[in-house]
Amino acid sequence: MEITQDIQSICAELLERYKNEVLNSGHKASGELVNTARYLTKWDGKYFELYFQLEDYWKYLENGTKPHFPPIDKIEQWVRVKPVVPKSVDGKIPTTRQLAFLIAREISKNGTKATKLLQSTLDGADDLINRLAEAFEKQLEEEINNEEL
Repeated sequence: MEITQDIQSICAELLERYKNEVLNSGHKASGELVNTARYLTKWDGKYFELYFQLEDYWKYLENGTKPHFPPIDKIEQWVRVKPVVPKSVDGKIPTTRQLAFLIAREISKNGTKATKLLQSTLDGADDLINRLAEAFEKQLEEEINNEEL
């Protein structure tokens, strides 16, 4: 059984919902996570599987991190891309490197918070899951009817 366009479009809609969750939550910096997100489907005749292909760092956004000292250069890059506007302290504005160090130091103390954006997307997708089940049911009925002819 091949995966129909109806099923593909439902899967695409689920991915779009996740991308919107990321965008609406304010967690877009470069846009790489949203712009490179893809989905893959697999049907072996018994099981249907849907995979999201996401940038590796999605899991840190989703689950947060334990306290650790991240690479300063990565934080600097994030500060430039986001962009992060530092507050003036005693009339002085920290450099990008200084700001990156301050952020890294905070992560080393507290880690990062989990967003659970993917989980939230899936939890709110009952309508899509029902439509997916209906699309499979329709497709199976059509195949059974075609075999009977």
